Amino acid sequence: MRVAYLCSRYPAISHTFIMREILALRDAGFDVQTFTVRRVPPNELLTELDRAESARTRAILPAGPLRLLVAHLRAFLRRPAGYFRALLESLRDRPPGLRNGVWYMYYFAEAGILADELSRRGIRHVHAHFANVAANVARLAACICDGSWSLTIHGHADFGDPVTSRLRSKIASAAFTACVSDFGRAQAMLQSDPNHWPRIHRVFCGIDPERFQPPADRPREFVAPSPDHPLKLLTVGRLSPEKGHLVLLAALHDLKQRGVPVHCTFVGDGPKRSQLEAEVARHEIQSLVTFAGAIGQDHIGDFYAAADVFVLPSFSEGLPVVLMEAMASGLPTVSSRITGIPELIRDGEDGVLVSPARPDLLAQAIADLADDPSVRRRMAASARERIVREFDSRVTVRPLVELLRERLANREPQASVCAELSEGSAVRTTR
Repeated sequence: MRVAYLCSRYPAISHTFIMREILALRDAGFDVQTFTVRRVPPNELLTELDRAESARTRAILPAGPLRLLVAHLRAFLRRPAGYFRALLESLRDRPPGLRNGVWYMYYFAEAGILADELSRRGIRHVHAHFANVAANVARLAACICDGSWSLTIHGHADFGDPVTSRLRSKIASAAFTACVSDFGRAQAMLQSDPNHWPRIHRVFCGIDPERFQPPADRPREFVAPSPDHPLKLLTVGRLSPEKGHLVLLAALHDLKQRGVPVHCTFVGDGPKRSQLEAEVARHEIQSLVTFAGAIGQDHIGDFYAAADVFVLPSFSEGLPVVLMEAMASGLPTVSSRITGIPELIRDGEDGVLVSPARPDLLAQAIADLADDPSVRRRMAASARERIVREFDSRVTVRPLVELLRERLANREPQASVCAELSEGSAVRTTR
């Protein structure tokens, strides 16, 4: 069973869950061949597995004129009707504006390269993660080579402006759409035709619980913190606005004012690091904060093992895999009561959920956990048990395995890809 996976950048630091999914599918018997729109720079490949996956992944860009011309010529000669339907659709389905028209021509150019690769390798189905450039290229490539495609949608980046995201037409043309939470599935249904709802499925992401375990060599101490031994907080994620790190810094300042001894380590990097460092200085909490930078999966376990509580005060999320890693590592968690997070954390059982953008409530939740080590111990055990039972990647991948097997078992030509694209465009023009 051969299938292609396409991402805008693979393997990326912040998307290790995609690699886990691919590995789980391979374990289930699929021949998953990976493609990336752009090659990930070598300095961002932090583990041996990252480097191995990068080496076996085919990049679409950069593409010289000769490669582009040859790929499109072969794609045209194989299936001229599909080629012209995809070209027409790339013009018709683009968002308004000249700039968007140019970008969609780029997507068509990239799709021609991917379609040629799929045809030469005998691949009939391509799966894309995120409703971004990868989805644009995958659906046009499927149309060109008369194959099929599917996608996984995650969070705020996928449910953007319906005019520019074109999520409605993507769901219409996809063989199926996987959403990482019930909340995400509801958002996908909101932006799609009810006739296509049966093809929208919830497929949780998952992790390998054996890789993330409570520290066995030095058991975590669930004791009240002191000035010499502060409560060790950990947050992991890209330093970008949606993660709510400014709220966490305000909560740390609040805890300092209350006299609650804490220290927080920020793992990750991103565009807001300098702003966060300036905010640390403004609050005068330098002694409470450490910025560790980007950490590879080979070493992230050391940070979970050293922490007492995991904090993720996000404004917008899909279903955060870092929360699963922390819970599997035996950490009580504090996070925002938003999107798919309540489907993962049961408030008061596996962790604490607070309203987003409320540093006072975040600080209070952390202070309460600091005051009651027995609650931390109970939540840690419950969190670990929940991940092992329900979010093991070998369990969460099963619905995707069935969806892909059903798609690949259908040997009939997938003419509906372009047909559904055209139908979606027709619906939009009559509104």
